[in-house]
Amino acid sequence: MAPAEREQMRQTVEEMFYHAFDGYMERAFPHDELRPISGGYTDALVELGAPAQPTRRGYSGVALTLIDSLDTLAVIGNASEFARGVRWVSENVDFDIDIDVSVFETTIRLLGGLLSAHMLANGTMVDGASHVRVAGYGGELLVLARDLGERLLGARSKFDLLGNTLDPELYAMWNASASAVEQHLRVLAGELRPAAATFEAFHSLWRKFNALPERFDVDRGKLHDTLAYYPLRPELAESCYALYHATRDARYLQIGAEMEVEADEEEEEHGGDNEPQPPRQALL
Repeated sequence: MAPAEREQMRQTVEEMFYHAFDGYMERAFPHDELRPISGGYTDALVELGAPAQPTRRGYSGVALTLIDSLDTLAVIGNASEFARGVRWVSENVDFDIDIDVSVFETTIRLLGGLLSAHMLANGTMVDGASHVRVAGYGGELLVLARDLGERLLGARSKFDLLGNTLDPELYAMWNASASAVEQHLRVLAGELRPAAATFEAFHSLWRKFNALPERFDVDRGKLHDTLAYYPLRPELAESCYALYHATRDARYLQIGAEMEVEADEEEEEHGGDNEPQPPRQALL
């Protein structure tokens, strides 16, 4: 991929991010997520993977999208907005709330967001991150992350396993799109060959549907009857990124560019909503 093309793709991804982030901050903050079509908001943490009628008890959001976006703000070099977000979260977020939550979503988006933002705000824990160091930062996000992690331990069952919600008796099947994170973990473990093989399997589904369906019935070779949608999960793109950096194989860079174009087209087709959307082929 030529340098000019790479720069154009970088700019496109940055524009996509700000389109989503600015819309959230203008219309939904400090609630959890934006509903772009209606312009409203949803306090989605109690809905993602939770029971059909989750316990809310007055829950009004913990700025989930902001926390989830902090590290991206730092990565794209917006130090001022990153610092503003770090300070707001440090001063306003409190997890002393009595609600049902998805352990999976809370772990990857809240706990992960807090930990990555802490490492970047510190300015010394990530190579090349000194320019986004937050003046006066004293580890407040790490304190929040520890508090949240200890609360999530309540989902541990008698078998020493973590449930998908804070009711450890509930069972949730792994789905196709979320399971795509496996390749990223294998790369981190140095298992590049199996990571690449697994990536090819998931990428074949992406090529077939121009998206990664939430569930795919391997035995029948078809989409799941009721979960044939694509909720804009990032796991496959993240795995592609990890494989490129581990191997420097330009093919992964090209695949990433193709996924970006297709995701952008899908967003425009459905109005940019983060609610479940069916892969194109499922509409036929």
